[in-house]
Amino acid sequence: MEKKDSNEKIIVDRRGGGTWRKYTVWGVMAFLVIAAAVLLIFLFVQKDDFLDTLGSLMSALAPVLVGGIMAYVMNPLMSFFDRKISHFLLKRVKKKKRALSFSKGVSLLLTLIVVVLIFGVLVYMLVPEITATVDRLVEEVPGQAENFLEWFKTTVGDGSWFGNALATVVEKITAWIEDFVENGLFSFAGGLIGSVASGVLSVFGIIYNIVIGFVFSIYILLSKERFTASTKKFVFATFKRRKANRIIRTARACHHKFTGAITGKILDSAIVGVLCFVGMTLFNFPYVALISVIVGVTNLIPFFGPYIGAVPSALLILFVDPLQCLWFVIFIIVLQQIDCNILDPKIVGDSIGLSAFWVLFSCVVFGSLFGILGLLLGVPAMACLHMIFGEITDERLHKKGLPTKTEEYLSIDSVDETEMVVVSTGGNTGAAGISVSGPKETEEPEEEENKD
Repeated sequence: MEKKDSNEKIIVDRRGGGTWRKYTVWGVMAFLVIAAAVLLIFLFVQKDDFLDTLGSLMSALAPVLVGGIMAYVMNPLMSFFDRKISHFLLKRVKKKKRALSFSKGVSLLLTLIVVVLIFGVLVYMLVPEITATVDRLVEEVPGQAENFLEWFKTTVGDGSWFGNALATVVEKITAWIEDFVENGLFSFAGGLIGSVASGVLSVFGIIYNIVIGFVFSIYILLSKERFTASTKKFVFATFKRRKANRIIRTARACHHKFTGAITGKILDSAIVGVLCFVGMTLFNFPYVALISVIVGVTNLIPFFGPYIGAVPSALLILFVDPLQCLWFVIFIIVLQQIDCNILDPKIVGDSIGLSAFWVLFSCVVFGSLFGILGLLLGVPAMACLHMIFGEITDERLHKKGLPTKTEEYLSIDSVDETEMVVVSTGGNTGAAGISVSGPKETEEPEEEENKD
């Protein structure tokens, strides 16, 4: 009689009878449906109270949400430092745990220093530039508007109907801008100051959320591995192994899409801003620092970003020199072509995986629902939804014995109504290039658990 290995694991199948379990599942589902119906009715009847409660909850959680967003944005930079430092220390230090802990602390410190330096440089560049721009507009716009109108009449011509019509339109626009700069700008500034004075508590609330959120981001970055482990522990405890593996695999893929999209777009926009600064300096355009920052920041927004940044920048240059404005528009078009065809594909790559239609769709829909945050995060969110629904669709098609490639359905008008399932990848294949069997579906082999 053979002796069993003492280290052999004994797996006990604890799955019991199916009748009571089936009724339990149906009972839970019925309860959830009834609870959801009651909740929807309550939302319709007590909509205002619900919105007030939701607003209070979001206000209370605002520092945590802000901290989570900060930590998520800073995490790639910290991970980069952590990989380099830990790789250096693990070759030279015997105590691995202490080396990893030291590497994490130093990486977080370097990340915070880089972030503070970036914001400090931006503030140092922008505040004087914005002040000088406002002073210049107040002093020079009336004269520049008249010069622009004279240049326009000379270029287009006074005698033609088209020239006179355009001259009238331009004259009204310049008159409105001149009146706004001389009168409306100060009244607008006074109203803005009054609004700021009356809403000082709101301003302090925003500052509070940012400061406390920054503290939360530090704790989140220091404990991110622990939070990830706790989440996986909960998922494995709640769902069956196959479904838990799928949830974790999908979450990891979504994380890669968001990280690739956000970090890639930030790097791409920074390069575009630097190229804009260099190009504007070489061509001697005005407002170099201010326009470079505007172009770089608005480039974070997919599809609409280049236009959002180019329009106000071109208007600023227009009243300095109309001919320079034309050259600036040409320069921005060339710069955006370089970005779209060279920089963006190389840096962002296939992390998005969406067609132009879905990019535009996500910008319009998520931007309308969530504002600037929707414009920034709508595209990676849509990429994740597209990936999840695509995987679900491919899995169900595979179980039905149908092709999963979209191109194959261009020439398919109908399929055999007999339920089929793939049983092997070899042997004879049907018209669609698949091996088929009878109507009974077979389960796919259990996948191995992912190891992190």
